[in-house]
Amino acid sequence: MLITTRQITPASQNDDESGALRCGIAELNRNTVLLITQAEKLVEESKQLLERIKSFENRNFRPNRTTPTPH
Repeated sequence: MLITTRQITPASQNDDESGALRCGIAELNRNTVLLITQAEKLVEESKQLLERIKSFENRNFRPNRTTPTPH
């Protein structure tokens, strides 16, 4: 048994809680890796989209060349 400031807790209960915490931490770590991977993909897709938008804007905002009209 372990004595805490609040109560006496059986060591097996602490082992169970520690195991559950380790599993929870492992799951959080996996989820963090997935989120980082998804964020990297979103950043890359955003860069590609920005380039497409810039290309589209450049095509649409080209100055019109006017040909001189004879007088």
